[in-house]
Amino acid sequence: MTINYRTIIIDDEALARERLKKMLQHYTNRIEIVGEIRNGNQAIEQIEFLKPDLIFLDIQMPGKSGFEVLQEITHQPLVIFCTAYDQYALKAFETCSVDYLLKPLKEDCLSRSIEKLDLLRPNEIQTDIEKLLSQHINKFTRKELTSIPVKIGDRVIFVSLEDVSHFAAEDKYVKIHTISGKEYLIDHSLNYLEEKLGNGFARVQRGFIINISYIKEIKRYMGGKYILKLNNYNSSKIITGRNYQEVIKELMVF
Repeated sequence: MTINYRTIIIDDEALARERLKKMLQHYTNRIEIVGEIRNGNQAIEQIEFLKPDLIFLDIQMPGKSGFEVLQEITHQPLVIFCTAYDQYALKAFETCSVDYLLKPLKEDCLSRSIEKLDLLRPNEIQTDIEKLLSQHINKFTRKELTSIPVKIGDRVIFVSLEDVSHFAAEDKYVKIHTISGKEYLIDHSLNYLEEKLGNGFARVQRGFIINISYIKEIKRYMGGKYILKLNNYNSSKIITGRNYQEVIKELMVF
């Protein structure tokens, strides 16, 4: 018998939620979306209230991480993690009876996850989830992002943040620019990246996040703006936003 899963999507990035909802339209006979959540605190409240059968859960979110959400809820749905973590982190999930999807999401991976649902039962995975949390929550909540997954054809490569000179918004996507001149498109927004990246990166205008390690020169420009010259293959020049003056001034303090 086909089971209809009452489902909540939990992800702080609007673009990621929209992408997943669009992909789930192919499974309306299996998946009924009853909620859409953008932060960990709200997720706990809505899971307890709506008591879904299934949640698609991001790991790093404002308020509480996905791991902390699972620790605090009493109602335990089936869980499919949606994560941008690298392969080492993903290996931790392979020992548990929960599934994961690597961002950016792929149709075939989602299809396999849906097929697995009939093999999973909430009571059977409760112990495995608790084991995962106890073993890995401290490691993952402290883990800093070190690479960005990029889908290229039927494979995913990981671009080291050390090789990234800057991120630039491009229509509905973001382009990664590396110091060697290579470029990659990803689905994540700059807002999403700004939250995930460490102190080595700075948002200098609405359309750009830069790796401060590769700033070669800062020059005053008109209207309270600055021109940043980067030490990368293309010697990129970026004009900062007027509202980012304080960020630039902090970069110039020794």
